[in-house]
Amino acid sequence: MALTDIAHQSILDHFLPGTLRQSVDATCGNGHDTLFLAQHTQHRVWAFDVQAKAISATRQRLEAAGFDHVQLVNDGHQQLANHVDGEVDCVMFNFGYLPSADKTLTTQAESSLLALNAALTKLSAHGVMTLLCYPGHPAGEAETLAIRAWLQQLPKDILINTHLSRNPSTSTPVLYVLNT
Repeated sequence: MALTDIAHQSILDHFLPGTLRQSVDATCGNGHDTLFLAQHTQHRVWAFDVQAKAISATRQRLEAAGFDHVQLVNDGHQQLANHVDGEVDCVMFNFGYLPSADKTLTTQAESSLLALNAALTKLSAHGVMTLLCYPGHPAGEAETLAIRAWLQQLPKDILINTHLSRNPSTSTPVLYVLNT
């Protein structure tokens, strides 16, 4: 099972059907996670990306599926708290670069840590946050190390599950699922 599928299943396992409220896709990319969230809540979903190409791809995916309760935000995920109203039940992060785009445009450790802190302040008392990290490229390696350090300092009452790819190495993706 792909790590993105495990992230989706972790969210579905956490919430009873129909109970997922407001959600955030902090790195919408091509819109797969955004569409997943839109399919599982009637409440607002916010989707962030700094690349206009990603916002456009996500918009097209949502329109084709007939969803209109998503707020697309062409801004960095570190600005999440400035755009999201109230608490959210779920925040998804899929770090790295936009597939089929300029691979030099990647999420960065500094802004990602700001985004994680912002997301944590918006997450409901029984929320879930998924962090999919890609240490297989230089920016991704630095980002993954920074995220691991961030996870270490979280309060002990936040449960963290780690999922690794089959045949893991230091460069294979890793998924962290946080339950508050």
